[in-house]
Amino acid sequence: MGLSREMQLKVDQIGVLVAKDFKLKYDSTCLGFVWSMLIPLLMSAVYYLVFGVMMRWGAVENYLLYLVSGNFLWNFFSAVVNQNGTVLLRNAALLKKTSFDRRLLVWATFFTEGTHFLLTIPVLVGVMACFGVRPDAWMPLNVVLALVPMMLLSVGMGYLYAAVNIVFRDLEKIFQIVMMMWLYCSPVFIPISRVPERFLPYYELNPMCSILMLWRDAFWSPGFHPERLIALLPTCLAVFLFGRLVFLRVEPRFAEMM
Repeated sequence: MGLSREMQLKVDQIGVLVAKDFKLKYDSTCLGFVWSMLIPLLMSAVYYLVFGVMMRWGAVENYLLYLVSGNFLWNFFSAVVNQNGTVLLRNAALLKKTSFDRRLLVWATFFTEGTHFLLTIPVLVGVMACFGVRPDAWMPLNVVLALVPMMLLSVGMGYLYAAVNIVFRDLEKIFQIVMMMWLYCSPVFIPISRVPERFLPYYELNPMCSILMLWRDAFWSPGFHPERLIALLPTCLAVFLFGRLVFLRVEPRFAEMM
């Protein structure tokens, strides 16, 4: 059964937006897509030097793999959220077209960054091989279990950030600080074992904590823990629905705010 005409039109529009984003992003760069892999790898090296060597956290098994796997996912998440902060401003001309569904701009950002991200997974598998970590049969399912809530969370945050930032332009500066704080409150480079037990229940309220743990079930410490989704999915779905609601409420004012 094929897609409806309206749905097919939206898919085509997202495809055009993604192609445009790719062209703008890599038009004047020499390395192009390689940066999508190089940046998280270099950041992992920096974190390893600071936390693994200087702070002696290298005792964590395969700590460099822990860093690389977390950095790839965090970069994907933060790129989707941050890029959506200015997606309406970058596409001001489209906002004046009443027939255009503005929500597609947020989804196009997700699919653009998602394409970069999926193409880096073979690199991550290669890093696993370097550490002698073998993928298990649960890897594909673990990837899905991590990416579905991550999609809801990042797109929901993208909706919210895009809508509010077009009204309050100062939010862009504030949000940079928020994302930095969120990074340090997530187990990207800080192992869960280093979090004091009395703070752990509060630490795990952060949805990115469970998402990263699900992701590492595939790439760092192979296993299967679907119970992590019990609290995670409702939280991410709530963020998605709230962000979408705010976006739709502010949408009638988009054109006049340009």
